Amino acid sequence: MLEEINNLFKKIFSNEETLVFTLLLILAFLVLFFLGSILTPFLISIIFAYLLIGMQTRFESFGINGSIALFLTYSIFLLLGIALMVWLAPLVYQQLQAIVLEVPKWLNSFVSFVQGIPAKYPDLVSSDQITAFLQSVSGQVSTLSQNFVTASIAGIQNTATVAINLILLPILVYFFLCDRESIISGVLSILPKDRKMLNNIWIEMDDQLSNYARGKAIEIAIVGSIAAIIFMYFNLEYVALLSVLVGFSVLIPYLGAFIVTIPVAAVGLLQFGLTFEFWLLMGSYLALQVLDGNLLVPILFSDAVKLHPVAIILAVFVFGSLFGFWGVFFAIPIATFVKAIWNAWPEKLSD
Repeated sequence: MLEEINNLFKKIFSNEETLVFTLLLILAFLVLFFLGSILTPFLISIIFAYLLIGMQTRFESFGINGSIALFLTYSIFLLLGIALMVWLAPLVYQQLQAIVLEVPKWLNSFVSFVQGIPAKYPDLVSSDQITAFLQSVSGQVSTLSQNFVTASIAGIQNTATVAINLILLPILVYFFLCDRESIISGVLSILPKDRKMLNNIWIEMDDQLSNYARGKAIEIAIVGSIAAIIFMYFNLEYVALLSVLVGFSVLIPYLGAFIVTIPVAAVGLLQFGLTFEFWLLMGSYLALQVLDGNLLVPILFSDAVKLHPVAIILAVFVFGSLFGFWGVFFAIPIATFVKAIWNAWPEKLSD
């Protein structure tokens, strides 16, 4: 038995590279699991720097000097960041506050509607059933209110942390962009000299993730903008908030579109009721989702991520349960990383 285990171990870890790589993976997992919240600004900065490298390379391909290309890339990043923080973020925050203030009125309207059901449909439900239902809803609302107050207090306490992170973010992105060669050299110095497997993993990851990240950024901008146009055409309330939600919903594969449909339908129903305008709004919104899934996604991601839809959904649930929001956010990149490791591993169990 021990000999079989030893042979299996030797087959999996057939050389020094595989063993070192496994230890690094375990260390990275432990660091992210226990220190992920502390390292958040560094991780986000690395992601932005990785995206901006592609833009800088594109500028350089037009014959622009490397230093000038870096300046242009970083300037665009700063301008977009300032525009989002000065214009979009306050608007979204104001509309979120407005929704919170509207919730009591919506609840009163809902209670009045439910209380009138027994009179309209006496054979369907009784007054006792409605009373029990409203008591249950009241308990749920009370729990949600307590959670919201707790979250608000925590949000106030974390305001300073958020402000510091916003200041650190552009600084870290700048250093990751300017000193990326020395940073990469430092990382490579701790790896084995013979790193054929790691090179194969990096080639596959860099090709797929650069296409994926670029495609997602374009998809967010297109879907969010078209959603804003649709909502403004119908004069829907909370346009900025709902448009941002619709745009960023594409980051959660398959489930995001379903989840964000709920607030869109709720706001439309409360504003228009079950009128033709409401159904036209929902039809236009669903048409956007269909075009995104069947036209835009195939164009943007034809060669980006070669994963089965079942594997993507499984990755969302697994990594979401392990790392929370960030696990859902990075489900596809992590799944792509796992697939790249499997493809590049020197010896597979199936051999």
